[in-house]
Amino acid sequence: MSWETGRNNADCLHHILWRVSNSPYNAAPLNNMYDHQPEWRKHLPSIHSFEERSKYLKKTKEYLDELWYTPNEEDLKFIKTYERYYKRIREQDSVRRGDNPFEDLVW
Repeated sequence: MSWETGRNNADCLHHILWRVSNSPYNAAPLNNMYDHQPEWRKHLPSIHSFEERSKYLKKTKEYLDELWYTPNEEDLKFIKTYERYYKRIREQDSVRRGDNPFEDLVW
């Protein structure tokens, strides 16, 4: 299923934050033509924007949590290195719920 549209047409995994890590936390299933190529994304924000990357990281983390995936050392290093994206996710979620976004850094 494509993280962008929810349709069952994802045909490949794409790195969310460049090719800096092969961690599953850095992977998003997308349809290569409709969700990834700029000429087909004219109605969508850039796949390279901070907001889109944060959105994909959130969906990926939720999916891995559903699978009870246990992060290994490389995964934890990736999350720590790109913590600013995860902080943004927590802040946005907390504001929607009315929580304190900085109360707890553990999910």
